[in-house]
Amino acid sequence: MSLKVWSIIMFTLFLGSMVLTGIMSARKSSQGTGSVDEEYYLGGRNTGPVMLAFSYVTGSVSAAAFMGEPGLMSQVGWPYYWIVIAIIPGMVFPALLLMKKLRIKSEELGSLTIPQYLGQHYKSDGVRIVIALAICVFYLFPLVAQFKGAAVLLESFTNIPFNAGILIFTVFIGFYVAFGGLNSVVLASFIQGIPMFFIAVVLVVTGLKAVGGFEGIEIGLKAIDPSMLNVIEARGPDSLFPIEGIIGVFFYWAIMFVSQPYLAARFMSIKDTSKKTIGTFLIVVLILTVALNTLYFTGLAGRILYPDMPGDYITSQLAIDYLPTVLASVMMIGIFGAMMSTTQSMLLVVAQAIANDLYVETINPKASGKTVINITRAAVGVVSVIVLVLTWLNPPEFLSIFLYLGLSGIGSSIAVPLFASLMWPGATKQGALASCIIGPLAYILFEMILNWNLWFSSMLAVILAAIAMVVLSKIYGSKNIEDSIKA
Repeated sequence: MSLKVWSIIMFTLFLGSMVLTGIMSARKSSQGTGSVDEEYYLGGRNTGPVMLAFSYVTGSVSAAAFMGEPGLMSQVGWPYYWIVIAIIPGMVFPALLLMKKLRIKSEELGSLTIPQYLGQHYKSDGVRIVIALAICVFYLFPLVAQFKGAAVLLESFTNIPFNAGILIFTVFIGFYVAFGGLNSVVLASFIQGIPMFFIAVVLVVTGLKAVGGFEGIEIGLKAIDPSMLNVIEARGPDSLFPIEGIIGVFFYWAIMFVSQPYLAARFMSIKDTSKKTIGTFLIVVLILTVALNTLYFTGLAGRILYPDMPGDYITSQLAIDYLPTVLASVMMIGIFGAMMSTTQSMLLVVAQAIANDLYVETINPKASGKTVINITRAAVGVVSVIVLVLTWLNPPEFLSIFLYLGLSGIGSSIAVPLFASLMWPGATKQGALASCIIGPLAYILFEMILNWNLWFSSMLAVILAAIAMVVLSKIYGSKNIEDSIKA
């Protein structure tokens, strides 16, 4: 059978298995011991460490790691590998610092989402509303990147037209997320993570073999552009890894990425905070992160094999040309699973921000758990349609850049208030509110208006947000003490 036929068969089986997973997850949520909304939002705070680790890593991987990141690596060369060097400790050490404290504090406050937790911790509706709005705006960027990646993948393997692929993905992902909540997201991520792990290894080995290993990469890149062999990228208008970019990318992965609500919320859902549970989680995260991030090598191999091909198409073309037909179709499912894992996580978080953090907490605090879930499901549908239209009208050229634009905007708003809530008792609501406003505004100024380096702009935005947090917390902290003495 042809690749098209095999891909359609595999895709149909995949969709069927995901529908079954959604039904099982919905049933599990309905039988949980927690409240209806806690089961839907956080899986009843009873998720095991292995499944949660798969969800955490596959949620961070997305279409970017399989398509966008190798695509950018194919354009930049070895300087882009600084991301991999920063990712591995960035996925593990911040989780080690935050997980236990966030799980305990969020349960004490009864928080179901990150914006709700921060609003309750700082006793500030303003903090909750600003962060919820930031989620609704900035997560549109990475969602568009995922939708485009899914359409490109279906077009490459099944010949389904780009716009039809977006429509199929929208209907399926919207139904799936709305139906099952976090339980379906975690279970699906675990199921999707297994072929992703396998495909990453096979694809990297295949790509390296096709170009003659690392020696072949060095020879090939030198012939195309010797600057791709440099450790540090030359400074220029679009350079990602001059020295300031290298410094910024370590800061980004250590502070901003782990602050993403769709990842940090995972910490709130783990079943307990024992050393064994958290240790198991971190070990699985480390193994998966190392394995999946070898995919960057396919970008270098792909640049040699397909020097004129758009970067986002390299990985799928490599599989089509160099893998057996059945294995190539399996790889398509692995990549599609990566996109689904991130998309479903982000969609759920945006819908939760609309339903819980904006509607319930601000407009209707007495809404029942069932009402909250119904509004969340409706929000999933509306946001899915909005992303469909944005992707249809103007799909981004590079998936990863579009992804990082959104993640940096969110991280610059949330990182300082989140870390301060867990690490610094002196943080005040005035400092937190200023921080979550100044961070994204500074990022927009530095990166989108002044066009400074992406990673460096993110770092500067967080530093300014931190300064605002410290200064205003000191001022208002002292004022609160004086008022207490006078009283």
